[in-house]
Amino acid sequence: MAYIDELRFFWNMIWKPDKGSKRQLDLGSAIRLYYTLAVIPFIAYAIIGSIVVALGVGSASLGTTSAMGLLSGVITSISYLSVFWGGIILFFILIPLGIAIDAAIYQVIAKTFLNAWKGTYDKTFAAMVYGIFPVIMLLWLSLVPLFNSIYIIIAPIWGIIIFVIALSTQQRITRLNALLIVVLKSLLVIAVITLIGISVFSSLTYLIGSALQYGNTFIPWGNLTMSGWHLGQGSYTSYK
Repeated sequence: MAYIDELRFFWNMIWKPDKGSKRQLDLGSAIRLYYTLAVIPFIAYAIIGSIVVALGVGSASLGTTSAMGLLSGVITSISYLSVFWGGIILFFILIPLGIAIDAAIYQVIAKTFLNAWKGTYDKTFAAMVYGIFPVIMLLWLSLVPLFNSIYIIIAPIWGIIIFVIALSTQQRITRLNALLIVVLKSLLVIAVITLIGISVFSSLTYLIGSALQYGNTFIPWGNLTMSGWHLGQGSYTSYK
């Protein structure tokens, strides 16, 4: 019965985020809510992924030899395992870890530097959990070739809208301020990633340049004379 209540809350949160996001959660309750609601999307992800794998391998195995059929069976088994265990890692490890890190970044930027709110990390984490609902609910669409582009467009936008509403409710700020914080955080993350990329590229360029310069000094090509090269012998007999 409790699980049915959580599913009902999940449904209301998707379609009526202004009301659903008023539910106050501590950190433990938010984590339990996420794992409770992630079960059904994970099952849908595993089933749809298995169907996609079966259809893809089945169409590719038409007219193949017995050896190729055996190889196809091995590939199919590996693909099924990849979908299942990949889904477990994605739903129950990577996404919760991403929520925790993202909420910490928001908390540092908004509370520590901007003083935009005085609420605790729990409330930001809860808002992140609310905002992730559309993403995990429709994640199985990313496995279907015809619908993965639709998922990429719809789910993040829908999730951001719910997150902005939930963040304003949980941290008691206006929705405009919540939206501005989301935009500012995104710009800062992009700037940091860009700076890291430039630093890595510059370091690699310097290392490659240093290696080439070192190679040129190590092998004195300019000191070799072609007069000492004997055709057919493959060796130098004299140098300048």
